[in-house]
Amino acid sequence: MKFGLWYHLRNPPQWRQSWHDLYADALDQIGSAETLGFDSIWTSEHHFVEDGYLPSTLLFLAGAAGRTRRVRLGTLVLLLPLHDPIRVAEDTAVLDLLSGGRVDLGVGAGYRVGEFEGFGVPHCERGKRMDEAVEILQRAWKEGSFSFKGKFFEYDDLDVTPKPLQEPLPLFMGGGSKPAMRRAARLGCHLLPPPNRELIDLYHDELKKNGRTPDDFRIKLFQPMYCCEDPELGWKEVREHYLYMHNWYRRWYVEAGDGTASELMDPDDLSRDTYFVGTPDACASVIQKMQEDFNFDEFIFWARPPGLAWEKSTRSVELFAREVIPRFK
Repeated sequence: MKFGLWYHLRNPPQWRQSWHDLYADALDQIGSAETLGFDSIWTSEHHFVEDGYLPSTLLFLAGAAGRTRRVRLGTLVLLLPLHDPIRVAEDTAVLDLLSGGRVDLGVGAGYRVGEFEGFGVPHCERGKRMDEAVEILQRAWKEGSFSFKGKFFEYDDLDVTPKPLQEPLPLFMGGGSKPAMRRAARLGCHLLPPPNRELIDLYHDELKKNGRTPDDFRIKLFQPMYCCEDPELGWKEVREHYLYMHNWYRRWYVEAGDGTASELMDPDDLSRDTYFVGTPDACASVIQKMQEDFNFDEFIFWARPPGLAWEKSTRSVELFAREVIPRFK
């Protein structure tokens, strides 16, 4: 099994540091991750958030590429309907060349209403835009020129150069819904799902329906995890940061029409299964059980919940690398 660290570069007002220091500290930690034994670095994207949630995943990963030599660099996820797909194809190809062929492009349809309004993209079109954009990426990276005519994008005899170093460049799809699973299988994308048996089974079934072999596709699972020697002390360290993260996502889900997404006032009401804090033994046990249940090839977790002191984040990351990763190698 492989292991990845996930970054979103959030800088909440109540724990704010200078933006320059935030990015520098993240790159320092990423530079150490390779030596520690991690296999990948992932970044996610959102826009117009007061805490500065990373808006430019590929640009930040270019900085990470300069600090590393081996780890893979992935997006979890790039919100494809908000972007020009040709521009994404070009930027991803350049990043792949700069990094020596280490890019995993994860894309998603997005859901935050305010982001779509800000970019002038109708929220209701995001699924159909995804379908067209993924096909454009796949065709743009192949040798030679291509033409495309869809509802939202049209190109005539276009040759996107240079091509990525990898052939093919791995294209993943993120999402926690049934339409996302069907889309990923139909378009031939690898998967970045939450730990959900029903969704992963649906993805495998849809791959088969589309004439694809599930064993040819990779699944990289993500789950919050904080590794520490004393779980109760560790929970006290991260609980307010997890609550902050939980409630922001719930607000966004409600804006997108999910009326079941409720905010919490007390961090101790958070699910300790979802926001896991534990010893190396406990972390390894949870990951092993998840691997048996979901049969994935890589486990990814947030390196730093929003606003957590970097020394605490690094302590957790180093403990995980020292005492959890070797059990799976």
